[in-house]
Amino acid sequence: MAIKEGEGVVYDKTGTIGRVVRLLEMDGKVWAEIDSTGLLYDVNVLEPASVATVEKKREEEEKEEEKERKKREGMKRPAGVEEMKDEGTLDSSAGICGAG
Repeated sequence: MAIKEGEGVVYDKTGTIGRVVRLLEMDGKVWAEIDSTGLLYDVNVLEPASVATVEKKREEEEKEEEKERKKREGMKRPAGVEEMKDEGTLDSSAGICGAG
């Protein structure tokens, strides 16, 4: 079965799922650009997937990304810790030379 533009596909080696944006022929091979990665895949290594499968996978990935984003935001600053602020200039009136 030939892969067509707009069709949902799966790259089984990595589980990458997406829709074919365009097909290109280079050096006697046909390549498919996948919307989810922007990468080209040899059409011989892609498997057709239903649109429902593509959408379900995309929803799962978006939920996971949202979860990771919330996790990162929560890790930025521990609770009760205020942001450090610049309090002006340093007091350099001491005669320290650091010579040892």
